[in-house]
Amino acid sequence: MSATTIKVDSTLRDRLNAEASRTGEPVGSFVEHLLELWLREQRFAQLREALAQHPRDATAIDEDDAWDTAPAPSAP
Repeated sequence: MSATTIKVDSTLRDRLNAEASRTGEPVGSFVEHLLELWLREQRFAQLREALAQHPRDATAIDEDDAWDTAPAPSAP
């Protein structure tokens, strides 16, 4: 992978460097991790929106309740 330069405000650069240093990872890895978290949050936001557009019916609610009250499986 080749490296590149991006322009960010010096305050943001300093904050990124400080947090990356605190976690012990290079700033590029830290930024990549932040992007992955942001993308994950976007996927969950889309999922929440899709679920909100399709409310659960009584059968789904009953099935959820059954799973919530089901006994935990025993260890083998």
